[in-house]
Amino acid sequence: MSPAGRGTRGRDRSGPGADATPPGDTAAAGGPEQQGRPSRNVTIAGAIVVAVLVAAAVFALVNFFLNTESGTVGIGSVGIGEKVAPFAVPLAGSDLDGDANVDPAQACAVPGQDVLRICDYFGRPLVISFWFTRGGEGCIDDQDVFDRVMAGFRGRVNAVSINVRDDRDRVRDLIEQRGWEVPVGYDRDGAVSNIYRVGGCPTFLFVRPDGVLERAEIGATGDAQLGAQVRSLLDGQGPEEEDPPN
Repeated sequence: MSPAGRGTRGRDRSGPGADATPPGDTAAAGGPEQQGRPSRNVTIAGAIVVAVLVAAAVFALVNFFLNTESGTVGIGSVGIGEKVAPFAVPLAGSDLDGDANVDPAQACAVPGQDVLRICDYFGRPLVISFWFTRGGEGCIDDQDVFDRVMAGFRGRVNAVSINVRDDRDRVRDLIEQRGWEVPVGYDRDGAVSNIYRVGGCPTFLFVRPDGVLERAEIGATGDAQLGAQVRSLLDGQGPEEEDPPN
């Protein structure tokens, strides 16, 4: 697994001889000829402003296309019915260091016992939980729910947890302190969350045995809610409709 790859000041003229300007030398005296010429500092500052504006415009344009063409999984039908992308990441609790491998031709064959290869979990219904702790601790409680619920489906439904770009030592501590048994992969550079179009925490993906995304959900969950969603996946049913509000 390979790691990923950034003026000058004028002289003081207030002293003796400051007014000793040769007759007719208007440029030296700061006359009309000098005043009409833009200073070097002004030119450099202008170039910097233009560069910043161009960079901002490019950034806005890229985000526009990402939001309109890619979207966020779990919002609307983004990704539903599509084959999920292969990837391999280090197991968070291991000592293996490296970024994700998201090459479709290589990811399923990355060797090593400390590697989480998503292809190894196909063949059964699969639930993937993407999570991170930046901006709040709520996702940690949802991982407790995830681990607890998926234990009840062990042997029938596969489960994988993917942490996105948190401090790895913190992730290791959480796995140990919380006693999570679901395998936790470490997406150090966010490559996996990017290709899966993850935009919220937690994001749960419900994948059919053939690797096709059946359903996606964003946000806090509970044992009953998540359990019903997993049973729906296991039974081969489509997404359950929520009861309309009274």
